[in-house]
Amino acid sequence: MAGVRLVNVSKTYEGGVSAARDINLTVEDKEFLVLVGPSGCGKTTVLRMIAGLEEITGGELYIGDQLMNDVAPKDRDIAMVFQNYALYPHMTVYDNMAFGLKLRKYSKEEIRERVTEAAEILGIKEYLDRKPKALSGGQRQRVALGRAIVRKPKVFLFDEPLSNLDAKMRVQMRAEISKLHARLDATMIYVTHDQVEGMTMGDRIVVMKSGVIQQVGSPLELYNKPANRFVAGFIGTPAMNFFDGRIVKGERLYFEEKGGGLRFEVPAEYEKKIGGIIGKEIFLGIRPEHIVLAQTKSGEFDASRKLKVEISEPMGNEVFLYFQSGSGQIVSRVTTSVDPRPGTELEMYFDTKRAHFFSKENEETIAVS
Repeated sequence: MAGVRLVNVSKTYEGGVSAARDINLTVEDKEFLVLVGPSGCGKTTVLRMIAGLEEITGGELYIGDQLMNDVAPKDRDIAMVFQNYALYPHMTVYDNMAFGLKLRKYSKEEIRERVTEAAEILGIKEYLDRKPKALSGGQRQRVALGRAIVRKPKVFLFDEPLSNLDAKMRVQMRAEISKLHARLDATMIYVTHDQVEGMTMGDRIVVMKSGVIQQVGSPLELYNKPANRFVAGFIGTPAMNFFDGRIVKGERLYFEEKGGGLRFEVPAEYEKKIGGIIGKEIFLGIRPEHIVLAQTKSGEFDASRKLKVEISEPMGNEVFLYFQSGSGQIVSRVTTSVDPRPGTELEMYFDTKRAHFFSKENEETIAVS
């Protein structure tokens, strides 16, 4: 196995379209790294440059200690799992998994041993004589994984491999791939637009936007201490609530929402961090689980407000409640059996000790809990 290192890597297409800019990233040996971001953010482009399927415009790419910029894809000792499985329909499962090894002139005994081992790991040994059309989507994805495993590469690359599966199968395959990583002790780089996949699978997550890395960190680090408003809004389901307003000074410091909306007292522990921006416009962020109903609140909450329910979404063990404020829609995530009808007024408590403050100018984090 080996690590991967990108040094000032960029990709620019004809016409000056920039897909990735100055990517500096180190993937440690045996790490599971996830690239996340919205469509068009450059995450798949970065993966394809690592694989050698996209030419690098600028910068250097290393796999292990070897510079890979001019090395052909077949010589990079990587294996890639695609979104669409890319199986040969006229071949059996066994032949699909063995095909790459046959091209590399492995002996029949070695091929049989590797394919059988991979099939046992993935639980598809009984399907080796079937053709892809006789398999479910999840089984086909296992075959695609098996084709990568038999190679025993230095690095595994995954390009949104679960996006074609139904919700239940995606959850199951997330667990399977995580188990596979632990069993193979391999270096894996995984691309997805689904931040839930990133949070549940990755040792570290790379959040990208418009071809630029926004933040790199563990799932909890990104969730609790986002570097900017984009990361704060992208990581977490439902997304963080943002309130547009300014810091004003009275007996204490207060956040006042535009349009005469919500008014929050700034917790004492934040005052030193944001005391220098009195009067300036900022964004305040609060996650949905930090806006709770009166009957379920615990601890000290500094702000409460009666709000009218616009939408109620019961999810089983929790309910998403939607309200309106001067900055737009507010969503609260409450673990309660209460399912109020639209139009009901509820007293909601805002845990301002868990708030995040972001600059209006560059949207970078000013202060977090």
